[in-house]
Amino acid sequence: MIWTEDNLAELNRDFVQRPDIGGGTFFDKLAGQLADSSPDAIQLFAELYTMNVLPIVNLSGPLKIEQANTILALSERPVHLPADVEHALSSGGVYHGGQAFNNYRWKQINYLIEFAQVFRALPSERRMGLLDDPLEFRALAQSVETGQIAQRQSLLYLAFPDFFLPIVSINQRRQIRDAFATDYLSHSTTDDVDVDLHTIYDNLVEAHGGPVDFYVSPWVEKWKDPAPTAEPTDDVTHAWKVYGSNVAGIDMVPIWRRKGSVSLAAKFLRQLDSELTQDELRAIVAEDYRSSPYTIRQEKTHELYTFLSRIHPGDLVVTVSQGRAYFGTVTGEAEQIASSDGRSNLRRSVTWETHNVPSVNLPMEISAVLTTGGDVVDITEQIDTIRELMGQREDSPPATKLNLRDADAELAEQLNVPQAWLQECVELLRDRPQLIFYGPPGTGKTYLAKALAHYLAGENVKLVQFHPAYSYEDFFEGYRPAQGSGGQVGFELRPGPLRRIVDKANENPSAAYVLIIDEINRGNLAKIFGELYFLLEYRSEGIDLLYGSDDGKPFVLPRNVILLGTMNTADRSIALVDAAMRRRFAFLPLHPSEEPTNKVLRRWLHEKGHSPHVADLLDELNKRIPDDDFKIGPSYFMRESVFAPGGLDRAWRTSILPLLEEFHYGDPGVDVRADYGLAAIEKKFAASSAGNDDDTYLPD
Repeated sequence: MIWTEDNLAELNRDFVQRPDIGGGTFFDKLAGQLADSSPDAIQLFAELYTMNVLPIVNLSGPLKIEQANTILALSERPVHLPADVEHALSSGGVYHGGQAFNNYRWKQINYLIEFAQVFRALPSERRMGLLDDPLEFRALAQSVETGQIAQRQSLLYLAFPDFFLPIVSINQRRQIRDAFATDYLSHSTTDDVDVDLHTIYDNLVEAHGGPVDFYVSPWVEKWKDPAPTAEPTDDVTHAWKVYGSNVAGIDMVPIWRRKGSVSLAAKFLRQLDSELTQDELRAIVAEDYRSSPYTIRQEKTHELYTFLSRIHPGDLVVTVSQGRAYFGTVTGEAEQIASSDGRSNLRRSVTWETHNVPSVNLPMEISAVLTTGGDVVDITEQIDTIRELMGQREDSPPATKLNLRDADAELAEQLNVPQAWLQECVELLRDRPQLIFYGPPGTGKTYLAKALAHYLAGENVKLVQFHPAYSYEDFFEGYRPAQGSGGQVGFELRPGPLRRIVDKANENPSAAYVLIIDEINRGNLAKIFGELYFLLEYRSEGIDLLYGSDDGKPFVLPRNVILLGTMNTADRSIALVDAAMRRRFAFLPLHPSEEPTNKVLRRWLHEKGHSPHVADLLDELNKRIPDDDFKIGPSYFMRESVFAPGGLDRAWRTSILPLLEEFHYGDPGVDVRADYGLAAIEKKFAASSAGNDDDTYLPD
């Protein structure tokens, strides 16, 4: 009874849409995420968690039970695990989940929640039909695009254990299929690995009179690569871009793939007889490469140290050659080989995947780092995307748009604007994640920006305000005084709001992050953005930063970072905005006489039960202001204090008239208080309502 669309929507809101990227364990974070969830939703989460851990062997039965009970204990009305569920959790499992089920459990459960929502939304007859057809069920599972291939394959096995094998690694499924196809498949292999494996397994069982385990002798030796695969030296698998398409005029990538290696040119480097610190290696490079410019020596020191000391067996390697991206896994320690030409005498053994991807199909964040930067660059931030690419079909479409939720009626009602207008904002951000709301004061620009940002990105929102003294160092990063050792004062590079939000977005690429820039036109934009201006238009590319980068990696503005700006046109017309900025942002007007602003006040008054007369007066006032950029916005009247005794007169005198005095400053022919005062507008509205409109007193 708890498997309802409402409970799933609640989990999507509390868990999927509200990721916790802070410190602490998965269960520490979960307590905060589900703090406001209903007992039924918490129980449903525990059942989804059970689906996640049930088939894996790299988590003990008692620990699975303990963790499931930890989740249930979060409820104010906890339930107990049934005996048969405890027995199933205690009985081991059928495959090793690997890193995906250890470090990315939150993503696995995101997938289960979203799949369950898609499944439950189908008619009952359609659901029953899917449970009778493994390939139709798989098609539905593949339609949920969260990049969690291992969890998807696990789900398929749980649903159809007689059709799908308990092997979640797409590479191992391919290896097994290819190794046994000749003897146990009557036709050539197809593009469908699962179907081929199903046929192969059935034929194997029939031929050998019983079940077959591909991971024990004599079967494992028939498909598993005999090359030794060392475990990583730490608990984290890293990913590295290694450049090889033009080393001394030679494309090394085909050579690497043929020899099962990756290499780094070190033509002048002496033989190294022991492990070195980076400072020791720097001194050696300074001597051995003394004829090279200092910039080359700096880059060479970084690349050599990374290749020798930071890359470990088990790490992933990505490289590009002749329009295709290739993927491999490091299997050996660094070796220094004396070669006759001295071209590539630092090497590591690598198992290269047969699968590769056209460069044009690479996501923007991967493409940027593969085509710019140094020869050896840490790209671990994109490791989830890389793992997905390693198992992705070549004809899969590239991800080109930001995954943002559609605007709903509830948000439109909350903001008193049309849903279609909000949806247009979302579509603009999907196409180009930079948008500016512009208009006169009081039109709700900042309020709308904040509400839309939190709707799209939850708590992943930061607001800054530009002003004439604001700089690149304030906005992105810059050196600031800092207390050093021994009481000495030095300088350290400190991040600004854009740098911090980019770093968070890189750690969580499936979530949206929004930086709101209030009063964006009050800052010197060329000074504030600096070289970052380029990335606003070319997010698929990387650049070198003003203050450089220790790791040699180009800086990329990730596509899940949204910039929402507000611009007060009473301060500066949009026509005066820098042309480069206008080309990089979409602009949406918020003028009191145009949609959606012109009806906001009336909707708000109706919602609050107030007379529409205040909206009538505002319309009458704005009819008499000749410049659209100085018309009065509705937010000045959307306060309950306006409707207290004397409140309207006070708001008119202290908020509205000062704005118009500024507009008519230095114009002796206008008496602002006589022409625009509340009494004058009341009189003019009464005359207009009686069909007796007369504009003879209007300012020239």
